[in-house]
Order: sequence, then structure tokens, then C-alpha cells
Amino acid sequence: MLRFHGAWRITVVGKDASFDQRAVVRGPYGTRVVPGRVGATLEVDEDSWTLALEHHLWGRTWQPNLRVTPGPVTERDGVRSRLVTSNDCHWPGKAMDYVNFVIRLDQVLAPAPAPNRATRPVEALPAAPRAVRTSSSGGLGAPAPRPAQTTGTPAHPGTPARPGIPAQPGTPARRASTAW
Repeated sequence: MLRFHGAWRITVVGKDASFDQRAVVRGPYGTRVVPGRVGATLEVDEDSWTLALEHHLWGRTWQPNLRVTPGPVTERDGVRSRLVTSNDCHWPGKAMDYVNFVIRLDQVLAPAPAPNRATRPVEALPAAPRAVRTSSSGGLGAPAPRPAQTTGTPAHPGTPARPGIPAQPGTPARRASTAW
């Protein structure tokens, strides 16, 4: 029995068995069965659920398959997939690794959220381009000096801004007075 979480689609992709096969899903919302016909599917979306592969011997009840082997999880084009193979029972002369029932589980992955400039921290935004003076000969000179940022508090409108704290918009920049 295998345990899964979340939304998965179960699809029967192969059957080469003399006995009927099925996949049984058990979860908090009950038991559901995927018949063992190639192409049969079932959508499961529960927090936690189990999957068992079973066969039906003639004249008997449904039995768990002898060997159930989950393959590796792969991701391609936003879909996570896993093949699960099984061997229903062992008969003399039958290879122990014989596969007679195969299902595929697919899970659509949520796309990564696109970055939003409005919600990124200020430090992550690119720096504003700086103006560059040109000499009379057309060459590049030293970068133009930037004006000092100031805070715009009504009591002290010319107080220089502290590093990392921007000036308030709409307030004219004034020189800080050093006279008491």
C-alpha cells in the first residue's frame, strides 16, 4: 500500500494479466476503485490517501498484488509523474520481476508566482540611472553629484535623511541650519 498527499490523477497504462486487476484508493472520504482497463482514470484530491493494487483470482475475493513497485518521480512541463508497476501473484516458471499491471500517477504543479515589482523589497529594485556629465569634447566625465535627500518634517524641514530612510516626497530640500 502506498501513501499519497494532495491532488493526483491515476491512469491505467498497462495490463498483461489473466486475472482482473484494479487500483483501490482509500481516504477520509471513502473508498474508490479504478478498474484495470487501459485508459481508466480517477482524480483524487485529499490531504492523505492510500493506493493499493489488487487482483481477482477466479472464484476468490480481491487480493493484494504480490509485488508493487513505485518508480521514480519525474517532472516535465509542470507535471510530476510516477509509474507504479505490479505483479499479481507468483506461479512456477513465472519470472519474479514480471510486470502485469501498470498505473501512472500525475500531479499538476502550481506555476511559480511571477515577481511583482510592487511587492518586492526596495533593496531588490534596480538602482536608478545616474546622470553623467560630458566634456566639451564629447567624452564621458565624472558622474553628476546627487542632491542630498532630506526628510520633510514640519518642525525641521531641512534635516538630512538618515541612510536607508528616503526623503518624504513633495517637501522641498533645504539646507540644514547649523546656527542654534
